[in-house]
Amino acid sequence: MDTPMTQQIILVTGASSGIGRAVCRELAGQGASIVLLARSEAGMRETMSAMPAERCLPLRADLRDLAGLPAVVDQAWNWRGRIDGCVYCAGVAGRARLRDTSPEFMAERMQVNCLAFVELMRLLVKHKKKAQPLRVVTLSSLAALGRDRYLSAYAASKAAMEAAAKTLAVELLPRAVTINIIRPAFVNTPMIASVTDPMGEGDFVERLEESGYQPMGVIEPEEVAHMAAYLMGPGAAHISGATFSINAGAAC
Repeated sequence: MDTPMTQQIILVTGASSGIGRAVCRELAGQGASIVLLARSEAGMRETMSAMPAERCLPLRADLRDLAGLPAVVDQAWNWRGRIDGCVYCAGVAGRARLRDTSPEFMAERMQVNCLAFVELMRLLVKHKKKAQPLRVVTLSSLAALGRDRYLSAYAASKAAMEAAAKTLAVELLPRAVTINIIRPAFVNTPMIASVTDPMGEGDFVERLEESGYQPMGVIEPEEVAHMAAYLMGPGAAHISGATFSINAGAAC
């Protein structure tokens, strides 16, 4: 049976694990065809193991390589002749004290978390006709509000991405583009599981749960995926430039 997403072609970055994997599976479950973008081919294959193969196009891409992105977008667009939506889940985290926050450390996070997002938007809008709708959702973080120590590089890159997304939402509205932001607190993904504490204060996730920072606990990626699917769907047709927090009870 057809659903409102049956005819949709949606590009998802960070598709090999975590939130990106959950988003791919949620959207495919609602009938969409998915272009998966990620560095890990094995990870994308694992994501696709729970999706209809005929509705998947895996494309290996490193978002640190902006020069290679046009060719990847060309491949994505040519698969079905259009892209109807994009969910930008790719991200680079990492905690560091100020003394270890080098320009290189900052630059890598800014490159993937903000610059690649803006470049991807530029390329997608360049491909489409003015009146052709494009629905965009990008993943930020509660860290963008500057409430967490040792996350200055990550927080700055996410805050920059939010500012770019909101500005582009205004600029691109006459071109039938909507852009919205999901801002979750800490989510149960490989990214958070790999976080190391620069001060050697023990397991980060364990301390997060014990501290009461998120009274409702660590968020599962599927919950974020449900929000992304809503913003991709017909119920969000008149929403743009908005930020949706999934805060697990954390003070915003």
